[in-house]
Amino acid sequence: MMYQRLLQKLFPKKFHKHWNILRKSKNSNLDEDLKFLTNSFIGSKSYKFVSNFWHILNIANYDELSKNGLSKFGSTIAGNYYTFRVFDDEHIKESIDKIKNKNINLSSDIFKIHNNFSYKESLNYNLICLILFYNLVDKDIYKYLKKLQDKTYLGFDTPYISMNNYKITTDKLVSLFDFDKIDRAFDLNSIKSILEIGAGSGRTSEAILSIKDNISYVVCDIPPAIYISFKRLKLAFPNKKIEYLVDISNKDELNKKIKKNDISFIYPHQMELISKDAFDLTIAIDCFHEMDKKTIANYFKYINNFSKLFYLSIWGNSKNNYSKTLFKKTERLNYYKGDYNIPKNWQINFEENLVFPANQISLGFRIKN
Repeated sequence: MMYQRLLQKLFPKKFHKHWNILRKSKNSNLDEDLKFLTNSFIGSKSYKFVSNFWHILNIANYDELSKNGLSKFGSTIAGNYYTFRVFDDEHIKESIDKIKNKNINLSSDIFKIHNNFSYKESLNYNLICLILFYNLVDKDIYKYLKKLQDKTYLGFDTPYISMNNYKITTDKLVSLFDFDKIDRAFDLNSIKSILEIGAGSGRTSEAILSIKDNISYVVCDIPPAIYISFKRLKLAFPNKKIEYLVDISNKDELNKKIKKNDISFIYPHQMELISKDAFDLTIAIDCFHEMDKKTIANYFKYINNFSKLFYLSIWGNSKNNYSKTLFKKTERLNYYKGDYNIPKNWQINFEENLVFPANQISLGFRIKN
């Protein structure tokens, strides 16, 4: 084990080496869209900014996609985005405290066993669904639960339980809590355009667009997440104009395409081409704490140019996993100690812990230029 750790410090694993082998496999279930996106991404400037953490994680993600395509995404790779199979006291304590005096209807589904989950993982997942559901039912956003489509939120082998005639997933519930916080921070009725960094599976973008249909949306991400969210949003919104713009390097062309599309998909390095004040709001949910400080600073520079508002959710105190090398310590990312170096012209107007996990914080900034 010590030998393996030393090797990782000296020679960090790089995804492109694994991809060169995987893409030639005759038994692969990788479709042509994903092959195109992966090849173009590896050849792009964005690839240089991927953290060691994501190099390692993407190797595992692509191995799963090579075996099963997206058919098992919800019970496998989704655990690398926002599907929790375990929880600690600090994750759940506040949510339980808020409902401990309620009369809870323990559905028989609480003992449902999910594909690719152990008994313990299934029970943990079901309990999280139950706790989040009872935190939601008294809120105004509960009325939007019916707008979230089962064909996407339950698709791809996603685990669920049934409550009050709804099929419940953690993605459905936390996406509504995300919507609520963003709406209270900035009033989504006044928002016409959003750029989302690190959309992951597309759960939040789908929730926002299911409730506020008139918003122009851009997803900025890397493979395989950009591929997964594209497939999901195409399924959710078949009548919207949705397009990959990842191969565009001309500023005027990129901005014209974004204006014509309902939903566009770009790589991170393309943010330097986006026009000033192009977006009312930029959001980044559960992703910045997986980046190194240099990459975070680059994102902040881009956001400062093209966005008027910024919503962020991060672990309050974490570390950049796998950032440690033989000559470099693991990077600490503690928001409360200033490790994110928030630009001085950003005025904070919203700060609140998440419902789950409760040791993540949501932050809203107004960008003053």
